[in-house]
Amino acid sequence: MKKIIILLIVLTSSASFTSPTWIEFLIKVDNPQNALKIVAATDKFMASDFVKNNFKGSLHLNSIIAGGKIEETHSFVILQPSLAEHEIWMAKVSDPNNEEFRKFSSVINANSDGMGTRINTFIQTYGTPTNKDTVWAIYPFRTKQSNVEAIIDATEDLDKAIEGSFPGQFGLSERMAGGGMQTHLYTVGFESLTEMEQWEDSAPRDAGVSPFDKEMDKLVEWHEREIVRNIRVYDSAMTLQDFVE
Repeated sequence: MKKIIILLIVLTSSASFTSPTWIEFLIKVDNPQNALKIVAATDKFMASDFVKNNFKGSLHLNSIIAGGKIEETHSFVILQPSLAEHEIWMAKVSDPNNEEFRKFSSVINANSDGMGTRINTFIQTYGTPTNKDTVWAIYPFRTKQSNVEAIIDATEDLDKAIEGSFPGQFGLSERMAGGGMQTHLYTVGFESLTEMEQWEDSAPRDAGVSPFDKEMDKLVEWHEREIVRNIRVYDSAMTLQDFVE
């Protein structure tokens, strides 16, 4: 975790500090027993007085269900109103006198390997925001900055085309750092894997998404899709719905 903190401080030096921000701390956990220890330690840390008094955001502990060639198995995702607010939080947890965080990070370090950090900022969100969505399909891609306006237009057309039939929510984010060649990504939320599969197999989905896919193929280079599930969601000062609205 210490390596992750140092990496984040370096990466934030060139990022925007005012947009809604979500940061992914990626880890590799070798077995279910270690995963349970991490969940227990996170439960305890997020219930501490330190977190209650200092954390202004939401923390998601995720299991990565599918992700192509990636090695990470889990992720901590921190949602905060801005990168500036996140920097304040990181300064507090990196304080060597912070005993609560020291105990928490010692469990994380003993039971997982850090796999990197990714910093993202929301550009726009669509669909119906709800805190009930716990399964997320993530579609990262690479594009030129000059294409972003056309991508936003295509996404708004998609939102109109699937309005009334799409059951979840989705968002377009810029990947500020940590994603290699990736520049942007879509996050698509569902209440369950069953809901996601039903949507992907439905006729309204095909009719609405097909024109979008054709337009996007002209504008972007798609990377490997990831599917993650929320194991825990810890809302301190804001929920996911607060965050996207």
